[in-house]
Amino acid sequence: MNPLLLDILPLVCQGYCCSQLLMLLFVQSIGHENPELIRAMHGLCHGMGGSEGPCGLLTGGACVLGCIAGRGKDGENAHHSFVPLVNDYQGWFAERTQKYGGLDCFQVMQGLSAETGVVHPAKGEEPNPSLCGGLFVECWEKILLLCEEYGIAMEPR
Repeated sequence: MNPLLLDILPLVCQGYCCSQLLMLLFVQSIGHENPELIRAMHGLCHGMGGSEGPCGLLTGGACVLGCIAGRGKDGENAHHSFVPLVNDYQGWFAERTQKYGGLDCFQVMQGLSAETGVVHPAKGEEPNPSLCGGLFVECWEKILLLCEEYGIAMEPR
């Protein structure tokens, strides 16, 4: 099993969703805690509350990139490559999940279920986090790679 999956497994067992897990990884990687931010990320869980919205790995990844390179206070500017950075992440995610028929949480889960053989829940039921593990790792690695490619440090601003 991937070491990253072993690291996040206890958090999955505690009930954190994909978007929260991505942000928890980022916050922990910079040596911080921010329960308010992690709580806010809960709004992105399960396609925005089971509403068949976009996958939390897409929206959560965009939020992590926003924390890294976005504007957060008066007198601060976003990194000059912020928009292309987020667009590259979204484009990569769309291409990666295209075979699943779309970007929403349920479509991604159905596609992952077909690939892995792990049973996915019915619409309206909470997603099975074991379905998303491999894609989660890919998303985190893509975030790290994009930051490297754009020369953006993963550090507090």
